[in-house]
Amino acid sequence: MHEAAAHSVVSDALVTFAVAPLPQSAASSVDAARRAVADARATASQSRDAARRVAELLKSQQGSPADARVQAWTLGALLAGEAASSAPSFATPVLAAAITMGDRIAASDDDIAAAVAIGHEAAARVLSALDSSEYRARWNVASSLGVLGATLAVARLLKLDATRARHALGVAATQAAGLAHNAGHAMEAIETGKAAADAIESTLIAKHGFTSAPASIDGRRGLAALMAYRFDADAITNELGVRWTS
Repeated sequence: MHEAAAHSVVSDALVTFAVAPLPQSAASSVDAARRAVADARATASQSRDAARRVAELLKSQQGSPADARVQAWTLGALLAGEAASSAPSFATPVLAAAITMGDRIAASDDDIAAAVAIGHEAAARVLSALDSSEYRARWNVASSLGVLGATLAVARLLKLDATRARHALGVAATQAAGLAHNAGHAMEAIETGKAAADAIESTLIAKHGFTSAPASIDGRRGLAALMAYRFDADAITNELGVRWTS
């Protein structure tokens, strides 16, 4: 019988990066994140009709509009739908989850920007580790990897310890999804927004004691083994927190 790994260099590196104090090398990434947060807020405030339409689509979830998960889903779908580029980025769920949770707990603008910078860098690192034409042909990169970065961003805002943040990352990896086949359709925005909602859910249930396998990304039956066609762990761990790739 297969036994799950009891340790993961990849998960440990990502979690340590997410919960540790930011180094000086993060300054430019945090500044970029601060601008991205401001742009996202401006987009949301100018697109109330789009937000209303998205909220209507989410009524099937039977959640209160005041629920953080519903709010993150709505904001993420809105930002994905309003993206100027041809496709939403994995930064979209990171922004939606961090803004939603940051506002919910009255976090400072600096704390939200730091969380976004960390989530974006983490997702970029995972993408560099498994990126391939085969992956992009099958999976929505924004949702399937954005959920990981968004979860680490929310874990930082909620000040989870390393153990709970690791469990949150594992729960998020279990929920990683979104089909490339939906590109250009309304469902692309919905599944990208869902990644933000799933990040909040993953973090909250980990905060309250839910656990997950440690090697959720690089394990024998982890995300990379099941969804990717190549995996380079060093692309994630090498100088993480020292050299910023995003």
